[in-house]
Parts: sequence; structure tokens; C-alpha cells
Amino acid sequence: MPLATITEASRILGYKSRSQIYRMLKDGWLDDYVSEIEGTKYLNLKPPGKPPLGEHMAGIAQWRPDGVLHSSR
Repeated sequence: MPLATITEASRILGYKSRSQIYRMLKDGWLDDYVSEIEGTKYLNLKPPGKPPLGEHMAGIAQWRPDGVLHSSR
């Protein structure tokens, strides 16, 4: 169960800023991926029984030609 802080997750997923992740957290889209340890929120990148965080976010984010999640790397 790889956990990452919101800052680490934004870097791993290729975001320039954490704002999109915070927006998804606030709207409840990432509730199944959040773990809180000693007051710090962590995102589970590969939770058991669920799609990886990057795939989940790509499924709920709006597609853009220059987008991070939908680009072919």
C-alpha cells in the first residue's frame, strides 16, 4: 500500500500544482484513497480492490489535449 502526501502525489502524477488534487478531495472524489496518519492526509496510490489513483483521477477529470493524466507518455 504505497502512501504519498498530497505534494508527493501531485509530483508523481505530473501536476504542476496541488490545487486539482485539493479540489477533488474537497468534492469527495478521492474519499476512498485518503488515509490520515497523525493529522497528515496521505493518498493511497494503489489501494486493494480499486483502480490506481492515477487511473481514477483520469476517469473523473476533464480531458484536455495538453492534460497531464490523459497524455501518452
